[in-house]
Amino acid sequence: MIGVKGGPVQLVLAQRSDAQLIHGLKREAFMPLYEIYRDDETSPVMDTVDKVVCQLAQEDTDYWLIVYEGRMVGGVRVVRKKDANLISPMFVLPEEQNKGIGSAVLEQLFQMYPETFCWRLVTIREEERNCHLYEKMGFCNTLSARKVSGNMTLIGYERFFKESSGEG
Repeated sequence: MIGVKGGPVQLVLAQRSDAQLIHGLKREAFMPLYEIYRDDETSPVMDTVDKVVCQLAQEDTDYWLIVYEGRMVGGVRVVRKKDANLISPMFVLPEEQNKGIGSAVLEQLFQMYPETFCWRLVTIREEERNCHLYEKMGFCNTLSARKVSGNMTLIGYERFFKESSGEG
């Protein structure tokens, strides 16, 4: 558990029975971005409960519920690959953003998966707050970009650790 402004952030491993909760949190967290970009192709808002159930069942996936001040405020999915761990997605409810929760979650993940040499994720280039968070946490833009619509581009980020000790 890592403390942030106003209280501690905890990660609780989700179970299959949490699929509906995750779906609702994810939908609420990503809805403001969906309303801006209207991205029916890649937006997590379009995911079904069944997709969350399938993700929870994947052997290489850990889905974590984010708890802040005793309340469920988001989630983060870690897909463990041979060469890297993928964060897809990480989300926090809009009213709980800008409280240091995202930074605390990433710090905890780095500690919880010390064997990880590389972390990868994808975000929206036009969302400067997201890019700032990842860059502040040591991620570098991979320069890979995919234009999804006229006003939205997805970009990749990576963070490498010198050793498989979780220290970058």
